[in-house]
Amino acid sequence: MPPRTLQIAVFGGNEDAVLAGLRNYPAHKLILVSPVDFVTQAGQLSAKLSSTLRLDVGIVQVNDTSVSTVLEAIGEIAKRESDNFQEFLINVGSATKHLTSAGVTAAFVHGIKAFEVVGDQVSALPVMKFSYSQVISRPKIEILRAIERSGGDVESLEQLSAISNLGKPLLSYHIRGSENGYGLEKLGLVEIERGKRGRLKVRLTALGRTLLTTSFK
Repeated sequence: MPPRTLQIAVFGGNEDAVLAGLRNYPAHKLILVSPVDFVTQAGQLSAKLSSTLRLDVGIVQVNDTSVSTVLEAIGEIAKRESDNFQEFLINVGSATKHLTSAGVTAAFVHGIKAFEVVGDQVSALPVMKFSYSQVISRPKIEILRAIERSGGDVESLEQLSAISNLGKPLLSYHIRGSENGYGLEKLGLVEIERGKRGRLKVRLTALGRTLLTTSFK
């Protein structure tokens, strides 16, 4: 039996791009992720597709077009629909500039295939086939959680060691990385600043905070 596919279209008002996605890729269900400005148009498109194609169409409204908001919305969709569908696709062809960035980031973080639509051309985007969170080891996740518990930043590795129960050499390895692997800094999940007496201040980045609220629940 062929896999059931859910298409997620980040909707910025371009209906033709949504239709192009449906023509070129399979869809057993479509969910339009729409900001407030386009939700009325999304509702009209949903009714049209349900009537003409007999397609199950849902709408998820987001209150803003920030990366964190869209990433969380798509993450919740994927989690909710994971038992019903084996394949997921994200169409960013209909999105505005900010929505496109947010949609591509969501695809990258959650490991969902994505495509864009330019005119009549539909092109797959080079997104990993596994989620960003899968490349982050459990110790790294625990370090992120410890920083989060401290309010999003720590003043030194000594402080981080005390709240994470990990030694300073191990913390340095997971934060800085090595020749054979990326640390949290290179992954873009933390920022490092050298403070007084050479102490390393470590703070979560926006991506680090977003990952903790969506991927590691």
